[in-house]
Amino acid sequence: DMNNEEIILGQKYACKPIGLKHVVVGEVINKLENCIVLCVEKYQESDHEEILEKCGKVVAKYADVYDLTTIEAIFETSSKIYEPALVS
Repeated sequence: DMNNEEIILGQKYACKPIGLKHVVVGEVINKLENCIVLCVEKYQESDHEEILEKCGKVVAKYADVYDLTTIEAIFETSSKIYEPALVS
């Protein structure tokens, strides 16, 4: 796990967001007292509905944020890339 000081805004991390079943990868867009807000880039198929509902923005506790290097392997098989839906 990583702590508040180690996490850098604008960097990519893996995390297990609140309310989702699996780890996602994305960019940190906000740091709060106990958690981060992440803009999702890669996620597992089974979390698709939740990701869409949250418009690709998820919240994760600091304890549930991981360095990307430790988690890349998970994503080689079943990841989807989040593409924000275009609103016409």
